[in-house]
Amino acid sequence: MVDTAPQQTKTRRIDGDSHFFPPPDFTGVGETIGVSEQALDMLLRDALFFSDREARRGGFRASAAGQRTGAINPTAATTGQQRGPIGHGVADQRVKLLPETGFEMQVLIPDGIYGNPFGSPNEREWDKGLRLALCMGYNNATADAQRQYPEQLIGTGVVPFGTESVEACVAEARRAVTELGLQALTINSNWRGKNWDSIELYPFWEAVAELDVPLYVHGNPFQCQVNDHIPTNFTLGWERLRRMHISNYLGFAFEYMVSMASLTLGGVLKEFPNLRMAFFEAGGSWLPWIMYTLDRVYQIEPQCARCDELPSDLIARSCMVAVEPDEQAIVGAVHTIGSRNFIIGSDYPHPPSTFPNTAAGIETMEGLSDEAKRDILGDNMARFFRMA
Repeated sequence: MVDTAPQQTKTRRIDGDSHFFPPPDFTGVGETIGVSEQALDMLLRDALFFSDREARRGGFRASAAGQRTGAINPTAATTGQQRGPIGHGVADQRVKLLPETGFEMQVLIPDGIYGNPFGSPNEREWDKGLRLALCMGYNNATADAQRQYPEQLIGTGVVPFGTESVEACVAEARRAVTELGLQALTINSNWRGKNWDSIELYPFWEAVAELDVPLYVHGNPFQCQVNDHIPTNFTLGWERLRRMHISNYLGFAFEYMVSMASLTLGGVLKEFPNLRMAFFEAGGSWLPWIMYTLDRVYQIEPQCARCDELPSDLIARSCMVAVEPDEQAIVGAVHTIGSRNFIIGSDYPHPPSTFPNTAAGIETMEGLSDEAKRDILGDNMARFFRMA
C-alpha cells in the first residue's frame, strides 16, 4: 500500500480533513516576490483584504440593522464573543475541540481564499505574485499552529499550483517543508486545466519526491447560488456542473479519476515512484471501479501507457481516498480491495462537515471489521505521514 512501515500497536485517530483559516503572516514575502516597494505594498494590501472575511464593511453590514446583528468572524475563539465556527483560525481553541470529535489529531488544510490559489476558468487575472503571497501567509501561520501543538495538529502547506510558475511552486514547496516544517503540501487535481502528466510539471514532481512529503489533493466547490453554481476552480466538465450542486460531489470524483489516470497510465508514478497522494471530499466507493477501469485500459491498449505496471498496483501503493462516515457503500469497496487505501476527515467547519460525529459513523458501520475501522480512523494516516 502507500507505506509498508509496521502498524502501530495503538490506533492514533487522525481527522484527515480539517479546514483552517488563520490570520496571514506575510513574513518573507517581500524577499521572495522581489518587486518594488510600491508594488509590494499594493500586493500585500490586496492579500490582507482578500484573506479577511470581514473586509466588506459596506452594504447591509454598514446599516443599523447590520451593525446590530454583528459580523461572523471565521477565526472565532468563542461563540460568546465572536460568532462563527470555534477555532476556525485559532489553534488553541481548535485543540480544545478534539476530545469531543473522537480524534486525537487533526490535519489542518487551507480554507477560504487560502484554499484556492489555483485559478478559475472564468475569473479575472490576478496580479503576479498575489496568490504566492497568500500561500506564504497561510503557510507561515499554519506552521506556527503546528509548532504550538505538535501532538495534536499536523500542518499542510499550499502552493499556487497552476497560477504561478512551476519554479515558484517548487520554491514555496521547499520553503514550506524544509524551513517551516510543514508535513504535507496541498495542490489542485489539475494544472490550470491540464493533466498531471504534462511534461512541464516534472520539476515539481521531482522536488516533491526529493522532499518526500505527501500531497493533499483537494478540489474547491463552486460558489453555491440557487440560480447558478459559479466555477471557482478548473474542474472537469465545469460547463455542465453549474446546477443541482453536483460540482464537488461528482466533479471532484471525475477530477480525481483523471488524476489517477495521469499518475499511472500517464507515467508520473513510474518516474517518481515515492510520490504519495490523498484525495478528499469525493467519497471513496469509486476507488475499486477506477482501479479496474485503468487496468482494463492498460491491458487492452498498453501502447498508450507510459507505465509498465498495473495501474491498480500503483494506486494501491501511492494513493489514499477519504471516505464519508455515512458511506455504507464503502463496505463493498473494502471487501473488494481491502482497507489500506481509505482515510476519513470531518471537513470541519463547513458543510458537509459531520463534526462532531465523524469517527462515530465509522465505528458503528456494520460490515467493517475492527481492523478496517482502525485503518480508516487513523492507522492509514499514521502510515501516510510515516509517524513512529
